[in-house]
Amino acid sequence: MIKRIHAVNAAAFCIFVSACAAPSITEGGDIAEVDTPWQAETVNWDQTTDDINRLVERYNAPSAAVAVISDGEIVYAQSFGLQEIETHTPASLETMYAVGSISKTFTSALIGTLENEGKLALTDHPSRHVHDLQFRSEELSANLSVANLLSQTSGLPRLDGSYVFFPEKDQVDLAPRFLHFGASCRVGDCWSYNNMNFIMLDMIAESVTGQSKSQMLMDRLLVGAGMKSTVSSTEAFSRSANAATGYTKAGDDMRPAATEYLFGEQVYATASDMARWLNLWMTEGGGIIPADYVQRAISMQAIENGSAPSKDEPGAYLFGYGYGWSVKSVEGNFVVHHGGNENGFSAQILFVPASGIGVVTLTNQQDSILPYVVNDLLLRRNLSLPETGVDEYPVVVGTSAPLLSDTTAKLNLNRDAPFPLELTTLPGRYSAPGYGTIEIRLDDDVLKLRTPAADFVLSHREGTVFSLGTTESVPMGINLDFFEVTFEEDSLSMNLASEPVVFEKSDAQIVR
Repeated sequence: MIKRIHAVNAAAFCIFVSACAAPSITEGGDIAEVDTPWQAETVNWDQTTDDINRLVERYNAPSAAVAVISDGEIVYAQSFGLQEIETHTPASLETMYAVGSISKTFTSALIGTLENEGKLALTDHPSRHVHDLQFRSEELSANLSVANLLSQTSGLPRLDGSYVFFPEKDQVDLAPRFLHFGASCRVGDCWSYNNMNFIMLDMIAESVTGQSKSQMLMDRLLVGAGMKSTVSSTEAFSRSANAATGYTKAGDDMRPAATEYLFGEQVYATASDMARWLNLWMTEGGGIIPADYVQRAISMQAIENGSAPSKDEPGAYLFGYGYGWSVKSVEGNFVVHHGGNENGFSAQILFVPASGIGVVTLTNQQDSILPYVVNDLLLRRNLSLPETGVDEYPVVVGTSAPLLSDTTAKLNLNRDAPFPLELTTLPGRYSAPGYGTIEIRLDDDVLKLRTPAADFVLSHREGTVFSLGTTESVPMGINLDFFEVTFEEDSLSMNLASEPVVFEKSDAQIVR
């Protein structure tokens, strides 16, 4: 399953996962910051440090970085654990973490600046700016707008299985694929969290400026916000001595994860810099993001879940989405928030505009709700709300499939549900429109599947069905246990969409 933590683990975290506010910028773009937490009148920060350390230990997280903002001042900034386990490098306030889908808030801000300059309008159809963009769906061709992309009400198809397994060098190169897919629903009529909405927004921004997203982030946002410890590309992050190594849970241990690269998710920051980011949104854009756009972006543009509150959480209800931000009402507080998850990392940022309180938690632990738990603790403590005991919080961390050894990678057919085809007929190239080409090889009793993104090993499950595995970490945000490949005489299918995608065999065998 291709997933992001806000769409999966956050739903399972049935406690108060709300708010975060930002500090004001002083002259010169700096924010007051203290390495030793400021002793707020209502918060025992020494006890808070002990409590967060306890949570990090319960989660067996390599590290975490936390920042709390109150009325324009970073009142608490702490790091916990190790930036890299193998070298015993301690995490510090300078340690950078991947923020995953929180980068959508940056894309949103870029669109706001471009609208303010008259380079685009939120009512524009995306094809007005991305000239090779065409849709098979008449609905998408006629009614789609930039605003629909921002509010996740576009009706675009979900192409995660397409662009994750068959990536392109540049985002705009994905545009021709839309001719192979229909709409997921009528434009504006349904809300669906879809990464493709923000990939398309990145295409638009790059088209109207002639700049890369990374350059736009630096020129338009990061420099002005004083985010000196934030980088806007995977390459820059990988080169930095302050880059945290990402980890994924494998059994009882934490295993280094391959650095993930996905279009539109290229922000790596310290907790304090993310506090500076929140400051812009808490101060009507800080002169960088247009004030009127900020108000629209953090207002509910679409309802995600309007159901009555549950008995377990009577104070949490009306979940919605603005422009790149999630919003909700929790115990009388209007909360603006977003989470992020990618290979080796999880994150969450939140703010309560009316209270001037904000929280940032970043960790180098994949598929972890630790950031949500820490933010809940800190927000309750800062707003004097009833607290959950530190040991009463759930521990929810996703587990990655074990890596295969040279021995376990060898093909071992299930005798109880035998494979009905000849193995030697499987190798070759298989293609599907809108996706790309899969190459099957049989090398020294190992059945391999290759896509442009990574190499995989196929293990026999039953009959014509095989599961995916790897001998090393892959730079993709996927759950390998979810995927399966089914062979027919001249085709294979793979569960990359709501219905299995059929790849037709297109050339001769590849056997070695």
